[in-house]
Amino acid sequence: MKSRRTVILIVAVVVGAIASFGLLNYIRNVEGSVYDDAEPQTVWVVQQGIAKGTPAEQAITQGLLTKGEIPASFRPATAIVDPETELAGLVAVTDLPANATVVAGNFVAPTVVNTGITDRLQEKGLTTVTFSVDQVKGAAYLIEPGDFVNVLAMIPNTAPAAQTTEGGAAPVEGAAGTTWNFVARYVYQKAEVLAIDKSLTPDLGETTDETASAPANAGMITLAVPPDAVQTILSVGTDNLYLSLVPSDYQPTPIPPLDYGSDTLPGEDGSKLTPYGPAGASKA
Repeated sequence: MKSRRTVILIVAVVVGAIASFGLLNYIRNVEGSVYDDAEPQTVWVVQQGIAKGTPAEQAITQGLLTKGEIPASFRPATAIVDPETELAGLVAVTDLPANATVVAGNFVAPTVVNTGITDRLQEKGLTTVTFSVDQVKGAAYLIEPGDFVNVLAMIPNTAPAAQTTEGGAAPVEGAAGTTWNFVARYVYQKAEVLAIDKSLTPDLGETTDETASAPANAGMITLAVPPDAVQTILSVGTDNLYLSLVPSDYQPTPIPPLDYGSDTLPGEDGSKLTPYGPAGASKA
């Protein structure tokens, strides 16, 4: 009986020792993790405010960028490690405040800053879509940066010819008439033209250089639009686009699709006759 108690006591001591050892290791691991997260990590910090467009080399030589330390858990994944290598040839994309940790994207190629495209788009939450048009589809290349255009899609009409009733009556409504060679639909109205080729809209306070040469590629159009509009335009197909110039005070209104089931043209319709209605163009 005594020997059995002794065995039980020994087993209890061993189990307790194992449990204590496991608990000790767990505590050490937790402590190690905490210490690892708190371990100081070297980063590069803006010592004094850096103005937009400042070359990185200048910021480094003037001591505007200095080494600093922050806990590992707060170190950005994109923090700069070697500014002389990673920032070579780059300039500040915007004004950088003092004490800010320098990360990738704070400095960019000079051409990006000089165009001002990122600032203009960021202010309105816009992005760009670029496509080419010929002189016919591009308003005879009269479009300039800053203009507004209606964007139409011109898709060849591949539907069968209009069906007629007995005796050659009018085409059945909804069928494609032989008159319509293309289906033209308004994709967007009053879209802003950001650039023609590489010529940008003058920024606020800037004036157009009258001596500047015409764009090398006057048919290369860049619009400033929301991201979902880019998706729509590309889905329609940039080869199908037709641009129509509109004035800056143009008020977009819904324009429904034509009735392609009818072969009657506007000039044959007494309620239309001219592009301006039956009374013709206003002389006002």
